[in-house]
Amino acid sequence: MNNNTRYFLRVAPMLLMDMALAALCLLMAYLLRADVPVFSLEALRQDAQFQPYVSLILFAPFVRMFTYITFGVYDESAMKGHTARNLYNLCKAVTLGSVVLIVAAFMYRGFSEYRQFSYSRSIFAIDWFLTIILVTGTHTLLTHLRIKMLQRGIGQRRMAIQGTGQLSGVFLNELDQFPLAGYRIMGYIASDSEETKFDNSTNFKHLGDIPDILEIINTYSLNEIVVTDVNTLGMELVQFVEECHKRDVVVKLALDFYGILMQARKLDELAGQPVIQINEIAIQGLARVLKRLEDITLCSIALMITFPLWVIITFLIKRESPGPAIFAQTRVGKNGRTFTMYKFRSMVADADAQKEELMSENEADGLIFKMKNDPRITRIGRFIRRTNLDEIPQFLNVIRGDMSLVGPRPPVPSEVAQYTEPQKRRLGATPGITGLWQVNRGHQHSFEEVLNWDTYYIEHWSLWLDIKIIFKTFGVVLTGKSSY
Repeated sequence: MNNNTRYFLRVAPMLLMDMALAALCLLMAYLLRADVPVFSLEALRQDAQFQPYVSLILFAPFVRMFTYITFGVYDESAMKGHTARNLYNLCKAVTLGSVVLIVAAFMYRGFSEYRQFSYSRSIFAIDWFLTIILVTGTHTLLTHLRIKMLQRGIGQRRMAIQGTGQLSGVFLNELDQFPLAGYRIMGYIASDSEETKFDNSTNFKHLGDIPDILEIINTYSLNEIVVTDVNTLGMELVQFVEECHKRDVVVKLALDFYGILMQARKLDELAGQPVIQINEIAIQGLARVLKRLEDITLCSIALMITFPLWVIITFLIKRESPGPAIFAQTRVGKNGRTFTMYKFRSMVADADAQKEELMSENEADGLIFKMKNDPRITRIGRFIRRTNLDEIPQFLNVIRGDMSLVGPRPPVPSEVAQYTEPQKRRLGATPGITGLWQVNRGHQHSFEEVLNWDTYYIEHWSLWLDIKIIFKTFGVVLTGKSSY
């Protein structure tokens, strides 16, 4: 079972509980406001005043789930304990959800059979109050239960410490004595020639030598690793972080002094010592499940809507030039895995063979080939490119799991072969049909700019960011902007 599955199994019960509470609180609010003496489903079915609230009760769980995710209620840091800040964010999420429900009720009344109906404001107020009390109460209870589980070693993240210095001893001893931090210390990694500078009276396990550090990560299924001595790491830190990122392992760089001024992904503390979290696995756990659900749902709908276009475009392509209507090409996906990507053919059948002859006409810099008046493009091909209709077959790639709706565009193997190690960072996410770069600067073709946009997306992914990119994509298609 990988880290993402464990995280989802831990969050899923709370998410389902919150959705059930959302419906229950709104129902209880109605019962209290209507002063119903005895709860009866049959009585509610016959209650004409209750019927307009049925749709809201069914809609409320999804609104609450969206606002909770937006305010990070299910984030890993929030799950470790309910500080005042976490409870404050939860209250803000509940309040925003109530506002959305009120707006939805007003709009629903405007185009439904309940146009003359007036929703009770007091019911929304009671619902808000009940949700605040029940959700904060149940989250606090579940957090208490999780603490008890961690004290018994259940659900802890597997961590190792690199190095043999005094700082390594601090982490090993403190984290071993503090199970509520959620870590299970597997041991330390260091070469046999290194002198241990900490008291190992607790007999922390020596996991192996530095040259075998990547193999050790796989063997012990580590979730996180703390680097305390970059000089003895045996490789460049950037390279090490990239290798760990491929394995979904979080790297934390320990600092032996305070007040350091440097740009980093995240400054945090661990066992009372300052650490810098070098990388961020943004699309993991519940986020990965939500993104996959988003892909399957939207692409299934899109395939049904665009089916007539498949027939029309296929006919027009084959009428203009010989060859298959669907163009299949090998592309590079997440972590360097190759797959077959599909597009409607917009060029002549032997376009790849002609590419070498046209390389001198390339108008883009870096590792992207772009040519404004490419002679290989057919007339129908120019139209479907301008309108982005050539990308429609990639909905099949999304359904298969090779691609996502939103993500970095998948490069061809010949381009990846020229990537430097930092440039391979854009392969850290599932490639997409559209992306952050396409909807912002799709008319510019600087590879470094593409890399910056893709890296930002990978490290700052959120469901809301995907939604904004999808809506912006419609604007790109309608205005005819070119995209990569």
